[in-house]
Amino acid sequence: MRVQDLTGAERAVALYASDMPSGRRRHSPEQLREWIVQGVERLGLEEVGRRAAFRYGHKLLEMSGLVTVQIQQRHEQRFPKTGRLAVADQQSSNSICRDGMSEATRLRNGAAAVDGDCPCRGTRSIRIHLEEGNDRLAMMCPVHAQASIRAHREGSRQVFDQRDDVRHTPRHTRESHA
Repeated sequence: MRVQDLTGAERAVALYASDMPSGRRRHSPEQLREWIVQGVERLGLEEVGRRAAFRYGHKLLEMSGLVTVQIQQRHEQRFPKTGRLAVADQQSSNSICRDGMSEATRLRNGAAAVDGDCPCRGTRSIRIHLEEGNDRLAMMCPVHAQASIRAHREGSRQVFDQRDDVRHTPRHTRESHA
């Protein structure tokens, strides 16, 4: 396994699961690579990817103030030590600066998922209530509408099918109820 084949979120999850010390200090690139590999070996590559997608989904919802109690609880179960997670995130960033990412990894970087009921309920849109009786305003879900948001930022009018842009957990979308 090559570290370059892991996204930043996957490296952070692997570092969190490894023997890396939780204190903030400098580590050699070789030592970071060893801890990343150790974390992947402990959790397995599939589980590292799954947790990384949930971590990034949580982060996207958190930045928008949309984390539900259920999503927060599952995040805290997965990552109970917030300081350690912050150190793992920082060291992951250092690893990316030093080791880079393969092209295939860059293409799948930013995969997000929600572990639980997303505020959009799988619709890719979240209603915003500013005043009583005025519920016509909505925002795109930062997790489930990633492709549309990216296209809008890039000025593209192309519409994407976001079902291919995010992974879902059971009971998460209308598709799972069909």
